[in-house]
Amino acid sequence: MSVVKNPVPRIYTLVDEQGGGILMPWTRYGVKSGDVTNLLELFNSMVKYFMYNDGRGKFVPIAELVTIRNKQRNAILSTLRRKKGKGKSGPNILEEFDQSHSNGNLHKALKVLDGFGNSNREIKYRVIVWDLNERGNMGETLLHLCLLHNTIEHKLLAKQLVLKFPKLVNDIFISEEYYGLSALHEAIVNEDIEMQYFLLKAKADVHQRCYGAFFCAEDQRESRRDSKEHEWVDLQPNTKYIGRMYFGETPLAFATCTNQSDSVRLLCAFKADPNMKDTNGNTTLHMCVIHECKEMLELLHSLGGKLHITNNQRLTPLGLAAKLAKKDMFEAILDLEKEIIWTYRETVCVAYPLRWIDTIDEITGHVNQTSALSLVVYGVCQTI
Repeated sequence: MSVVKNPVPRIYTLVDEQGGGILMPWTRYGVKSGDVTNLLELFNSMVKYFMYNDGRGKFVPIAELVTIRNKQRNAILSTLRRKKGKGKSGPNILEEFDQSHSNGNLHKALKVLDGFGNSNREIKYRVIVWDLNERGNMGETLLHLCLLHNTIEHKLLAKQLVLKFPKLVNDIFISEEYYGLSALHEAIVNEDIEMQYFLLKAKADVHQRCYGAFFCAEDQRESRRDSKEHEWVDLQPNTKYIGRMYFGETPLAFATCTNQSDSVRLLCAFKADPNMKDTNGNTTLHMCVIHECKEMLELLHSLGGKLHITNNQRLTPLGLAAKLAKKDMFEAILDLEKEIIWTYRETVCVAYPLRWIDTIDEITGHVNQTSALSLVVYGVCQTI
């Protein structure tokens, strides 16, 4: 019986999965000599044809990208478990528009048409640079592939790509497993702060969210569903946040979960928001609790992280620590919230805000079932 093999993606002629490829001899020459002239010539003669509009990119409807993700998921799932993307995608106003010579005015027009001035509206288009039909097996671009290898030669190639094609810095993986993963996410996973700084200076998006199944909580993977009306993945809310790779979607959350304090400071210096929520409603402080990062909790709190933001289960970081039985994190958060009233020798009088601790809601007077004390006394232990 003959076996039909999938064709090897053309991107791997440039840089293959073993780290070789057409570009690598001249990249190695560039590392040794400092001369990247020949490499840049290859960019002009070969690489730019793998991209839309010679590297300038084009606007692609989010609905189209979500459809690609949904089809890939359904190819993995059995027929009985397939989940179609729901919702209306709306008309694609770019269908008959020639983007080969477009400028910033198109971007402004799309913002107006999408109601993007309203923070509650989800943008309907994304700039895609690397041709969707020319990607690797994981939906990666050449820049992503370089950072996956992460050698001296591949990092030089990555930097030259960004310098030559600036918009490539914010292109993302387009696949079910890694959707939304950016070059900045990769640099954080690689713990390469020098590359992180380079990408941030090149205007990498500090708030890019990664929705891939690989970075999803394990008990939510079965529930993943798409909607053509937005880019994020719909998940069932009742989760125990189990999974070592559940990192909270944003670059700052990735740096938090991997205990990279210098990266956290760097990202915050570039205006990363420690209070931005992921699909589960978790902020970076919630992620500190889940991954038991005590020192990171203190750092993020000092950088503006708020302790009273609730997630989709109506849990503050303190309530989450109680629910997951994270005793050390529970004590650390209480320590951050306390206010010293007076001290006398070794005696200290301390006050704590009661709203998220006491069982009675101070506003409604009703029992607060997600308060720290309610979870400690009546809750079911959900250790990870």
